[in-house]
Amino acid sequence: MQKYTMAPTSRPFVSLPRGALDRRRLQRVLEFIEANLEGDLNLDLMASAACLSRYHFARAFRQAVGQTPHRYVSARRLDRAKALLMQGDRSLVDIALALSFSDQASFTRAFRQATGQAPGQFRQVFGSAGRH
Repeated sequence: MQKYTMAPTSRPFVSLPRGALDRRRLQRVLEFIEANLEGDLNLDLMASAACLSRYHFARAFRQAVGQTPHRYVSARRLDRAKALLMQGDRSLVDIALALSFSDQASFTRAFRQATGQAPGQFRQVFGSAGRH
């Protein structure tokens, strides 16, 4: 009996703060976010993936991750944009719309604020570094 009750505490996981999403729900939500970055992704859908109300989900997600769901999704979308820009086969407009930006200008503004470069500049720098 002791063997089975002691096993979970011996895992090398960092404990989550009280009130945060449990590991299983957090993992399910993070996988859901990754799978839907290029689609409709809103608080209701994320809360549904966690089987929680919007309010409880938003609070528990922030406690578990350290960011609001919106900020986390925005950061992941910008990371996905970087990967798509590095591939170089999609237009800036296509990337912007695929990642749910309203237009290329808002995508460029958000990308520049996060990276200090316009998306086209980022693509050029990566392209020249990757081709030599």
